[in-house]
Amino acid sequence: VDFEQYTVPTTGNDILADTHHITTETLTHVQQHLAADTTAPLVIEATYDDLAGAAVWGLIRTAQTEHPNRIVLVDTDNHPASQEALPALVASGESQARIRDGAITLPRLTTTAVTEALTPPADADAWHLDTSERGTLENLTLVPSNSATRPLGPHEVRVAVRAAGLNFRDVLIALGMYPGEATMGSEAAGIVLDIGPDITDLTPGDRVTGLFPDALANVVVADRRMVTPIPTGWSYTDAAAFPIVYLTAYYGLHDLAALKPGERVLIHAGTGGVGTAAIQLAQHLGAEVFATANPTKWPHLRAMGLDDHHIATSRTTDFETTFHTTTQGQGIHVILNSLTDNLTDASLRLLTPNGRFIEMGKTDVRDTEEVARTHPGVTYRAFDIADDAGPDRIGAMLVELTGLFERGALRGLPVRCWDVRESVDAFRFMAQARHIGKVVLTIPRTPDGTILITGGTGNLGSLIARHLVAEHGARDLVLTSRQGPNAPGATELTNELQEHGARVRTISCDLTDRAALATLIDEIGPLTGVVHTAGALADTTIDHLDTDALATTLTPKANAAWWLHELTQDHDLALFVVFSSVAGVLGNAGQANYAAANSFLDALITRRRRQGLPGTSLAWGWWQREGGMTAHLTQADHDRMTRDGIHGLTDAEGTTLFDTALGRGLGAVAPVKLHLPTLNRADTVPAVLRGLVRAVRPAARQATVPAESWADRIAALVPEERDRAVLDLVRQQSARVLGHSDADRIDPGQAFKDTGFDSLTAVEFRNRVTSATGLRLPATLIFDHPTPNALAEHLLAQLGPLGDGGSSSPEVLRDLERFERQLFGTRPDDEVGTAIAVRLRSILARLDAPATASAAGTASAQVLDTLEDASQSELLSFIDKEFGRASN
Repeated sequence: VDFEQYTVPTTGNDILADTHHITTETLTHVQQHLAADTTAPLVIEATYDDLAGAAVWGLIRTAQTEHPNRIVLVDTDNHPASQEALPALVASGESQARIRDGAITLPRLTTTAVTEALTPPADADAWHLDTSERGTLENLTLVPSNSATRPLGPHEVRVAVRAAGLNFRDVLIALGMYPGEATMGSEAAGIVLDIGPDITDLTPGDRVTGLFPDALANVVVADRRMVTPIPTGWSYTDAAAFPIVYLTAYYGLHDLAALKPGERVLIHAGTGGVGTAAIQLAQHLGAEVFATANPTKWPHLRAMGLDDHHIATSRTTDFETTFHTTTQGQGIHVILNSLTDNLTDASLRLLTPNGRFIEMGKTDVRDTEEVARTHPGVTYRAFDIADDAGPDRIGAMLVELTGLFERGALRGLPVRCWDVRESVDAFRFMAQARHIGKVVLTIPRTPDGTILITGGTGNLGSLIARHLVAEHGARDLVLTSRQGPNAPGATELTNELQEHGARVRTISCDLTDRAALATLIDEIGPLTGVVHTAGALADTTIDHLDTDALATTLTPKANAAWWLHELTQDHDLALFVVFSSVAGVLGNAGQANYAAANSFLDALITRRRRQGLPGTSLAWGWWQREGGMTAHLTQADHDRMTRDGIHGLTDAEGTTLFDTALGRGLGAVAPVKLHLPTLNRADTVPAVLRGLVRAVRPAARQATVPAESWADRIAALVPEERDRAVLDLVRQQSARVLGHSDADRIDPGQAFKDTGFDSLTAVEFRNRVTSATGLRLPATLIFDHPTPNALAEHLLAQLGPLGDGGSSSPEVLRDLERFERQLFGTRPDDEVGTAIAVRLRSILARLDAPATASAAGTASAQVLDTLEDASQSELLSFIDKEFGRASN
C-alpha cells in the first residue's frame, strides 16, 4: 500500500510552547499534503498520551471529516510488528487507530464507564470497598461502615482517607482466592479527624500515612503506632504508595536478612511495588543487586541502574544459569522471593552455603526444616509484615524510612492511579500485572471551600454556578471572566447567588495571561474546586486555518487549563472540571483549531487522574440554550445536527449529566444527546460512534442469561445460531475479564494464554462462565480447551447431543462455511466490509505461524485428576506455573 508517513514530535519541557509549535507544524504538513496532486494517503503518527499529540488528534480528526480518505491517524509504538500492521490498516479504510505490538484497536465511544462506575451509598457518612460475592471483580461495591461514628479506643485515630494503596492481596480477596477471612485495603494516607484520649502527638488536621485496616474507604480508624506524619512535599498519592512496599522490603532485607554492603541480593519481581522498593533499599545498603521481571519490563530495571548481566526473566528458570555465570559460580547471599514451584527451587540452588532466603509469597511457603535439610546452611524465613513485625516495630520503621526519604537516600515509586469508583478497572489492571511500581486508589470528597469558575459570567459558567449553589450547596464561589463584574448579567447573577446564601466574588481576569491568573489564585486563597468553562471560537476549514486562528482557540482553553493545573497542585482540590467539546471527539468540520484545544483538555485530565489528582473533562455536545459560543448557530444549523442524530441538550439534561460525571468519578467523557435510531438509518456514521450504533441493533442473544434458562435457549436455536451464541458468550466473557469493551477483540482461534490471560483472569473467567451457563466447570477450563472455539465446542457438548446437521467437517471449516454464507447473504456495508477485510488479513497472517495452542490443553489434561481435589493454594500454584506469576 502506497502512503506517506509523518511522525509528530512528542512534547518536551515547555508543554504549551511545544503544543503550539507541534500543532502548527503538523497543520502545515497536512495543508501541503492536501494541496499536492497525490492519491496516496498521509499517515500521521501521534501519541495521544502526549499533550501535544492529543491536540494533533483533534486537529486531524477535523481534517478527516473535511477530506475523507486522505489522512490516516495512528497512535503507534516502535514495535516492528506495529509497523508491519500499518499497510493493512491503511488498506482497510479505517481512519484512526492505535497499534501496540502489532495489535490494532479502534477508537469507539461506549457507555461502559457510566454503567460500571461504583457509587458510594448516599445515606452513609462512611463507606468502604467490599464485594457482594467473591469470585469476579465486577462484584466490587461500596458499602456503609461505622468508621465515622464509632468511639475511639486506646491508640486509635480516625482519618479521612485521600488515597489508598492497592495490593495483590486485595485482588486475591476479591476473587475469593485469599486464604481465610480478610478485608480489602491495608494502607492509606489522609487527614486526622479525631484522636483517642491517650494520644498527644497528633491533632486533627495533621496529614498521616501508614497501615490502616479497611483502607479502601473514605474514613478509617487506625492504630496510632502504625501511622506517621506525611513528609513535607509529598502528595497524598505519594504517601499512600509508600507504606506496604517499603515496610515489606525494609523488614525483609534489613531486619530478617541483615543484608550487608558488598553482598549479592536477588530480588524477584523487581518491577512490582515491593521489588522496586527493595532494589532501592538494597542499593542504599551497598549490596550488588540482581533482579528478575517480565522481559517487557526490563527497561525499568535498567533505568534503576541494573545492567543486563544482573537482569533475567521471572517466567522461567533461566535466571539460575544467567546469575550463576555472572557471579562466577559464587552464588547469591540473599534472595527476596515471591515466585513459586520450580522457580523457587532454582532460587534456592543459587544461594551461597550460608545464604538467606526471605519468602514474601503466600502460595508456596516451604517447611523450614525441609529447606535446612536439602540446602545445608541456608536460612529460610517466610513472613507477613503485619503479623510478624508488630505495631511498635512498624511504627519505628516508618520513622526510619521517612528519614531516608527526607535525606534523599530513597525516592518514590512509579504510581498509576484510579478513582475508587473505578475499582473494577484498577483491580483488573493489577490482576493482569500491567503495572510498574504501585497502584493507588484516590478517594472522592465533597468540595467544602472556595470554587473557582472560569468563564463564570458566561452562558454555561453562570448555569453551573447556579447549579452548584442550588443543588450542591456551594457557599463560596469566585466567578472570573475578561469583563468580570462588568459582563452582561453579572450583577443579576451575583445577587441571585447571594440570595441563596452563597458568598460570590466576580473578578476580571485575562486567562491568556499566566501572571494575571497566578495573582488571582494567590488573592483568592486555598481552593477546593476549579471549573474551567472559558473558551473561544475561530471557525474556518483546515485549508485556510492559520497560526492566529490556532492561537485564538488554544490559548484561552488549553493554556488556561494547563496553568490552572500547575497553579493549584498544592491546593487540596476535590474538584477539577474542564468543559471540553465533542468537536475534539468527532472532528466537526470547520473547527480543527477548536477540536485541538479540546483534545488537549481531555488528555490533560487523563494525565491528572493518573497522577492521583481529581479531574473530569466533559466533551459536551451542543446545548439548546442560546448565547455564548453557540450564539452564531442558526435554526438551519440546529436542524442539520438533529438530522445527523445529535440533539441539543436542555439545561436540565446538561446539569444532570454534569452530576452523573462527578458522582461517578468519571474522567474524560462525552455528555452528548444522541438519537441512535437516526444514526442507525444514516448512510455513514462517524467511526467513533459505531460501537453505540451496533448496540441498538436487535441482538439475537445475550452474553449472560439466567443459569436456569441458558441450556433451553441454546437448544432452541438452529445449529448455526447455536454455535454462534455459545462462541459469543465465550468471547464476551473473555473480553470482560480482560477489560475490553468489545468482544471483537477476542480472536476465537487464538489461545487464551496468548490473548492476555494469566493466573487471576483464568480463575475469574471460569467463575463468570460458570455463573452464565449454570454448568459445573473445572478450574482447568482454559487449559483443557485453550481457544474460544475449543471452549465453545466443549460447552455445547455439555448440553448433550443437540445435533449439528450431520457435518463431519472439522469445526473450524464448518465455522468458515457458516461465515461465508452469512457474509455474502447479508452484503455488509462499506464500514463493516473493511473491518472484515482487516480481520481476515490478520487471520491469514497468523496461519503462517506455528500453532502452539493445543499443547497447553494436552499438558493440563494430564494433571486434571490431581487438580480436581486440589486446595485453593495448590490450584493457584498450578495456575502460576502455567501462566507465570501475575505479580511479575
